[in-house]
Amino acid sequence: MQRNQVTRRSFLKGLATIGVGAAGAQILAACAPAAAPTGGAAEAPSTTDSSAAPAPSDVSIRVQVAPGSQAAMPSIMGERYQADTGVEVVMEEVIYGEIETKTQTGFISNTNPDLLYGHHRWLFINFLKGIYMDIDDMLAADAPADWDDIYPSVITGNQLDGKNFSIPGVVHPGGNIAVMYNKTMLAEKGLPEPQEGWTMNDWEELARAAADPDNGVFGMGFDGMNSFHYYSNTSRSFGAPDSTESWVMNEDGTTLTYNTDMHREIANWYVQLMDDKIAPRKADYIEDSPTNIFTAGLNATHSSIVGNVAWSLATIDGKFEMDAVLLPAGPEGRQGTCYSGNMHMINSKTAHPEEAWDLMKLFSSGEAGVSMVLDGNLQPNGHKSAWLDAKVNEVNRMFGVTDTLLSAGIEPFPMPKNTRFTEANDVFRNEIDLIWEGDETYEAHAPIIEERVNAVLAEDRPT
Repeated sequence: MQRNQVTRRSFLKGLATIGVGAAGAQILAACAPAAAPTGGAAEAPSTTDSSAAPAPSDVSIRVQVAPGSQAAMPSIMGERYQADTGVEVVMEEVIYGEIETKTQTGFISNTNPDLLYGHHRWLFINFLKGIYMDIDDMLAADAPADWDDIYPSVITGNQLDGKNFSIPGVVHPGGNIAVMYNKTMLAEKGLPEPQEGWTMNDWEELARAAADPDNGVFGMGFDGMNSFHYYSNTSRSFGAPDSTESWVMNEDGTTLTYNTDMHREIANWYVQLMDDKIAPRKADYIEDSPTNIFTAGLNATHSSIVGNVAWSLATIDGKFEMDAVLLPAGPEGRQGTCYSGNMHMINSKTAHPEEAWDLMKLFSSGEAGVSMVLDGNLQPNGHKSAWLDAKVNEVNRMFGVTDTLLSAGIEPFPMPKNTRFTEANDVFRNEIDLIWEGDETYEAHAPIIEERVNAVLAEDRPT
């Protein structure tokens, strides 16, 4: 399938003809996802009408990528776009942990690439600083052909004040959303395997039965319980299904709500698990990684991002059998989810918005979502077709299982209204770790955590 390449004149004419801007794009963004496909994801269209080699262009598009697996799909799509259009595409690798700072300094020095990469942690604050281009008019005039295949909650979760300025890359329905379990260990102990529809109480009972503290074997682990988004994924499994009292921040992101009966219950539950050596503390980690305890065969169950199921299978390499299920619901049947992920954005100062948009549409496709798994060993993007793709599920069947949560709608990233996530999260991580490591009690320290985080949330939005 081919489409006409959009010229600058036709692009601007399209905007004038349809006469829509942000409001129109919000309607597009709210579309329900397409029905589950019977085959694989649709191939991203060619960027030209002609099969002949294009004339070389004097335009060059620079693309910010993280090294390794996260560069695989952009490189593949970039090579296709260059072959189709003659526009040079240059990948510029930036160490992932340095992207936030380098993007901000690059904006000031006017040295940023045309296409930028990011994460929820710094996505919104950078948009407020003017670093990313608003794409609502582009979506209204020339949306990707399969835009309505993206889960609506993913599109909404990438917006700030209803504005679109990114397309989804890696999508996480939750930091602790997939609970891996050691089938061999459970069988040897005569214990049942976790089942769909299990509860937090079931998980604790299994973990306590499987653990062997005297021999350094744990029963339960988490990728994280200290960052806003990882803690939220677990805490949101508690409370009533129609309540948000288990959220760590109120719905409008203005106040931390940690010093409450609900979070006291969660804290007491988790601290007791660690005190009883059912769950590990930092001193028990292998190479500073809680996941490595599981892959070493020293933990019966471990909750992680869904993509880590495939990584763990490869790491274990047959030393024992493992499988995974979704994070269980809490005592009242609430299923915890928490959207986080990576995105692609257009530099607001790009000299080539038309070409940058055409390339970013390739990055946004369902085919790109499949490539992220098959070529990059990542998770799919926001496309339902990618999460259900047969080859993707041969790599990791949990992608298809997790589609049920994504289709139902995952809960948003815990973003402060003033977008100062990094500052607030750093305070939260440092302070809650004092409780988890046994240096402070919840009763004594929860009010201090609230006070210190809320001091950051009370600051104005940056400009």
